[in-house]
Amino acid sequence: MAKTVDVDVLVLGGGIQAISLLRELSTDFSVLAIDQGLDDAESLHFHGYFSSGWNAAHPSAAKAYLKAAQFWRTQLESDGVDSHITDFYAALPREFLDIVEPNWIAAGIPVEEVPIPAPLVTTSLPSHQCFRFADDLMFDGAEAYRRFSAPVSEKLVKGSIRKFDKDSGGVTEVSADIGGSSHQIKPQLVLSACGAGNAAILESLGVPAQGVRDSQVVQPLHMLLAKGANTPPISAFLMDMVVAYHPLESGEGLWILTLNPEHPRFRSGVVDMRVAPPIERALIRDTLDRLANCMTGFEDWAAGCHWGVYAGWKTDAPGPDGDALVQLNYPRPYHIHSFDIANFLAVWPNHWGLAVEAAKEAGKWVRSKAKPRHPQSEAIGSLLSQSVGHQTICNKWQSDELEWHSWAEFVQKMGLPIR
Repeated sequence: MAKTVDVDVLVLGGGIQAISLLRELSTDFSVLAIDQGLDDAESLHFHGYFSSGWNAAHPSAAKAYLKAAQFWRTQLESDGVDSHITDFYAALPREFLDIVEPNWIAAGIPVEEVPIPAPLVTTSLPSHQCFRFADDLMFDGAEAYRRFSAPVSEKLVKGSIRKFDKDSGGVTEVSADIGGSSHQIKPQLVLSACGAGNAAILESLGVPAQGVRDSQVVQPLHMLLAKGANTPPISAFLMDMVVAYHPLESGEGLWILTLNPEHPRFRSGVVDMRVAPPIERALIRDTLDRLANCMTGFEDWAAGCHWGVYAGWKTDAPGPDGDALVQLNYPRPYHIHSFDIANFLAVWPNHWGLAVEAAKEAGKWVRSKAKPRHPQSEAIGSLLSQSVGHQTICNKWQSDELEWHSWAEFVQKMGLPIR
């Protein structure tokens, strides 16, 4: 027989957004989160970088990014995580600067015009200027995630949603499989955390097809990895390529290289984020070409490194008024939406670093809708024995499943021309 559990707030989905919602709400409400776990969050696939807002094309969005960056700097320092592994530099074209420079002044973003350090060089790039952004963050994303999730990770249980029951007042009951048993969750309010799974949840809730398609827009990102003893401790954005540095326990350094394609290919609607997109060799070749043209001594350095690559999905938040994407010129770089379901709210940040800001706004909605009625009951306590372990959190680039190759092997494996 299915076990029934009453709860003030049910959070569906995981990642930093779910953890941020748990931290925001669990002191005032009984809160339960259900997801497949913490160890495959989208944030673990990428760089461990967060902008102080220099790339936001609206002054309010720039201020939101800067506020979030300042929060994370304080939080990471409190948690004993280095928030500034390297400085962050950016080579930016004039047409982009004309849009964003006024916002730097309006938001108070610290910036200094300086050359990007050697061995990176930008003379081959189109007309641009180079800057250092003192409040940008470079950090170990997995370590930050482990520390941030530790106080509330026992409130996130591993399970899957089977069915929603609704009436005119919204969601009345949620059927879930948790720990091999069937449970009926009766929440006052339901929150759907950002990104992967939002579309599937909305589909199950009967949201019209167009709303489902617009609720999850993803694009593949290719992460080219190079590790070696002589990898320069520099992180930068070179017009359209991110170079992110991380020190390794072996004493080597790692570069994570991502080239943003000129014409990204988006997919919308329900996407199984656990299935990685295929590796695009042309994009790997273009990434290497860009790096080779922006680095002195590239050939000798490349030959001394081991190389790897993986692809992941980047979820983009939908915008207001049915727009499929949050544009950089929008004032709010995250989105919350109820889809006309009275006790439901979906929450998307445009970057996981904005999850706390999005959770605060969702928290205002929760407090306007619900009064704490259900204590952390014995029924909830029994579910929490199925909570996921935060110690399993690991960056994708630290995975034992990655394949590493010498430069010659990598060139051959990728079918690249020998430089």
